[in-house]
Order: sequence, then C-alpha cells, then structure tokens
Amino acid sequence: GLQFTPSGAHLVALISGGTNVYMSPSYFVKMEVPSLRILWTKPIESPLVGLELWTPDNTDSIAVSPERYVLHTAGQCRTGEWCSGHQGDFTQALNASTGEIITAEGSDWKASHSCKQMIGYNPKSNTFLMANMGDYYPKALQFVGYKDRKHLGKKLEFKTWGNGGGKQGVTQGAISADSAGTGFGAVWSYGLEAGEPDKLYFAVINTSTVPKNVTWRGAPKKVFPASTTSQLGSNIAPLGGGRWLVAYTESATDVVTDYLRIYFDDWGLPRELRDAGSRLAVLAPDGEVIGEPVDISALGAPFPVEV
Repeated sequence: GLQFTPSGAHLVALISGGTNVYMSPSYFVKMEVPSLRILWTKPIESPLVGLELWTPDNTDSIAVSPERYVLHTAGQCRTGEWCSGHQGDFTQALNASTGEIITAEGSDWKASHSCKQMIGYNPKSNTFLMANMGDYYPKALQFVGYKDRKHLGKKLEFKTWGNGGGKQGVTQGAISADSAGTGFGAVWSYGLEAGEPDKLYFAVINTSTVPKNVTWRGAPKKVFPASTTSQLGSNIAPLGGGRWLVAYTESATDVVTDYLRIYFDDWGLPRELRDAGSRLAVLAPDGEVIGEPVDISALGAPFPVEV
C-alpha cells in the first residue's frame, strides 16, 4: 500500500508482515518526494494482536496525517491474552516524525471477528474513520472515529449477517473524506445470506461532532434500489458540492458464492466480467444517482474489480 502525506512532501509505504514468520510485524517506510530517499523503516505491531499471514498491504489498510501513520487491519490474538485463539481487528499508530509506535493510541479488538477493514483520513478536520466488517461481534459493518489522539467509544453499525466462522455479507468497501471536512462518504457491496445478489450501498458519516461520536448524515441506502443486477467492488471520491463519484462492477448474475473470501481476493470472477463490467456513477448528496452510470468498459478502459 502507498499513501502520500497531506503536504505531498513524503510517500509512505506499507509492507506486510507474516510472509515468512507467523505473527511477524508489518513495516512502514517513509520516503522523501521526489527523490524517494528512505528516511526510516519501522515495524508496526501490537501487544494484543499478531498479524496474520494474509494481512493485506493495500491502500485500504493505511491512512496518514501530518502527525500519525495508522494501520487498520486484523490478526490473531496473542497466546496468553484474554482473547487467545480468536481473531479481531488491529489499529496501531506510528509517530510520523520518528516512526515510533504510540502504544497508548492503539485500539485493537473493536470487532470480533473482523473479516475486512477500511480506513480514511480527512485532512480538513484531522479525523480518521475506520470500518470493520464483523461476522460475530458485531454482525455488522462498523464505523468508528479517531481524532485528537483518541478513539471514540460510540460506533455506527450497518447490521448484516455472519456465521462466526469468517463468512459475512460485505464483499468490498471504501471510505473517502468529503470536500468540506465534516465527514466521510462510504460505499460497500452487500449480499443477503439468503442469496440476494450483492448490492451497492452508500452513506455519509458525519464527524463534525467528533470527539463525542460519529453519526449517519442519512440512513445507508441502496444506490440502485430497483436494479436486478449485482454490483461488485466499490470505490468513492468526492466531487465537491456534496456529490460523489462511485466506481463499481456490474454483473447480470449473482457471481459471488463464497462469502468466506476476503475483499482483496478475486472471488473467482469470470474474465469476461472483468473486461465488461466496469461502471462509474455520480451521486447527489442524498445518494441519488445523477444521470446514467457510465460504462467504462465500453469505452475501452475497464478497471479491476478491486479498484
């Protein structure tokens, strides 16, 4: 994963741990721009949660501010701890200047089990927003804020389903800061346990009341409520004026059958879907689609489902 700092003066890379040794740490690498001279390489780990072999190194797992570099992922509880033998989320921060771990600002185990995670940072409000897709406690897509070096106690939850063994209904998601600095836009694909095709959902999370709590600016809603297609993968970016650009992949059939898969897997999707399913849509502040979605594949520029 790669993130530029808000000023653009530095590039931060995340290198996953766990590739050779179980529960080994991940590493943050801080580089100058444009020379890419490495200023420091530092491990990031937790006294409670050890990183798993499949710990992702993608951009959805990291967020950077002028003062903090944050990793939000998941792992297995360490032997001898109260949660031993179970899996939960991992959130730890490094000092942006020195690269040292700030253990007092860590906040692990907000969800058990945390099957997928995402994180974003809003530079205007200096606020982080994190999400966990839980299959047990909670069985929900959970959002929680982090500001002024404090993790908020109150959590927002979009109720889902889970089997307590790694399966739950959210297949992909993304968070992006709004242009005004008052919150974040979020999109995610969700399929019911009974077999409904995955549908794209949208919500705006208000963080203007942080550090007291985070709130929905409007209830989460389906982006295409009347559609019979499946919408897979998702990403989101602000356009200004409260509008949002959403990327997704559309399928005429329900192609996700294994909800044990994690969001950076390919879900066994057919090649023709990857070549033909890419779409972009513009959303109004209330989540209503403006105009018609654009078929990017038809223009000869398909993007990966995991974009």
